Amino acid sequence: MYKGMYVAMTGSVLRSQELDTIANNLANASTVGYKRESFSSTMYAVQSRNQGSPDSLYPDARIMAMHSGKTFMDNSVGNMKSTGNPLDVAINGEGYFAVQGPGAGQVFYTRNGVFGLDKEGFVVSSAGSKVLDTSDRPIRITGEGLVNILSDGSINQNNAAVGKLKMVTVGNPWHVGGSLVSGTETGPARGEIVQGTVEMSNVNPMLEMVGIINALREYEVSQKVITNFDTLTQRAVTDIAKVG
Repeated sequence: MYKGMYVAMTGSVLRSQELDTIANNLANASTVGYKRESFSSTMYAVQSRNQGSPDSLYPDARIMAMHSGKTFMDNSVGNMKSTGNPLDVAINGEGYFAVQGPGAGQVFYTRNGVFGLDKEGFVVSSAGSKVLDTSDRPIRITGEGLVNILSDGSINQNNAAVGKLKMVTVGNPWHVGGSLVSGTETGPARGEIVQGTVEMSNVNPMLEMVGIINALREYEVSQKVITNFDTLTQRAVTDIAKVG
């Protein structure tokens, strides 16, 4: 009986993790450049054969199943919004911008192209992180005049080259906060830069709400199963006591 309760408990844990993922998506539905996450889960037997066999995952385990839940990032392009700000940029297609992280030599990646200038003339993100060029150096604009950003990321001011935005693909990305992600840089990206535009989040609030309803229903079913097993266990103990 305890095995059935454990399986029901694993289902509750997985649905709780799924709800956390959906809640994070909804919280960032208005975050520029945010990429929604989808949750996937599996349940599998701990023992592949008999207890103690060499290919058992946990040879001494008495539990029946284990769970595994993972999140996957949806890299589809969000809606483009025109801002008219010459330092705002969006990537049409694949790729991420690179920005300095808080640690020495640390680099984060983002699709949030709401850029501006700090008091020293460095191009910075909306969070104040310095934006990097193709040589991993901060980009600085100190002159006066119109800034033009080309589709390949080249930055010109008064027809003079200032720098070039680094735009790369990222393997196994994961969120580190807001629209910032970390991961393994895998090479240059083939997306195109659109100046005066930003990419909005690709979260669809209506679909996320449907996901919440479905996950809550499954969570409630698991909780009812656990309650039923608990009731049966108490009844079994009581009946045994009466027999004695």
